[in-house]
Amino acid sequence: MCYNICVKVKVFAKINLTLSVGAKCGRFHPIDSLVTSVDVSDTVEVMAREDDAIDLSCDADIVTEQNSAYRAAVAFQNAFATKGVSISVRKEIPLGAGMGGSSADAAAVVYCMCKLFDVDISSVEVHSLCADLGSDVNFMLRGGFARMRGKGDDITFASAAKRMYFALTTFNVQLSAADVYYRFDVVSSQISRFANDLENAARSIDGYAEDYLKFAESVGYSPQMTGSGSAYFMMFHSIAQAERAVKLFCDNGFCTRLCRSLTKGIEEIF
Repeated sequence: MCYNICVKVKVFAKINLTLSVGAKCGRFHPIDSLVTSVDVSDTVEVMAREDDAIDLSCDADIVTEQNSAYRAAVAFQNAFATKGVSISVRKEIPLGAGMGGSSADAAAVVYCMCKLFDVDISSVEVHSLCADLGSDVNFMLRGGFARMRGKGDDITFASAAKRMYFALTTFNVQLSAADVYYRFDVVSSQISRFANDLENAARSIDGYAEDYLKFAESVGYSPQMTGSGSAYFMMFHSIAQAERAVKLFCDNGFCTRLCRSLTKGIEEIF
């Protein structure tokens, strides 16, 4: 039974502070990553329907059947025999940036449908559903600070010692995680000591960040790539330091914004 007719949320992006990637085992590469939620968000609204249909409105150019929000709704309906829903997604998490935008939207739909159809969000069934939808969907559902291992759904949550501030630079480039992992298999013998093992692979696909990285080095900064790219970040322990870096990089033509670490992955909008 539906106790609400509509649930609306902000779902937050993540940054991989570190990312270690192992050799491919079966279909997957095992990972070991420290991640944190940050205050870059998509807005997702899910409304209960009287029929069994699922429809989606999204301001990103993604085929509906391939959209993670739509796929999450279909999977949830199949798992829990619910009625249909109408979904609206407004994107602010950049696509193909390694910030978990696809997984965030899937997690948001699962969260909203749990609320709409009175399903225990902490249940084994919901955890399994999220794991099937994507490797970091379970993290995005809860958010905060955590260590992700295995396929990404072996998660140990913890409390960060203090709030972190980031100068986050995004590019007009979308990298496919599948393509980056494929290149990782090709160039993995060249990896030295990157904080993100996928960075060498991503840079071998497209030189989009070279000018940015050269400039960063010239002014004494060492950015890191998040996830499978394309976004880069610099971490600071004070907001003033982060703001100075944001201004410097913006003034020199790089699309850079301030963001902060968060202790949650989803926030309801009332």
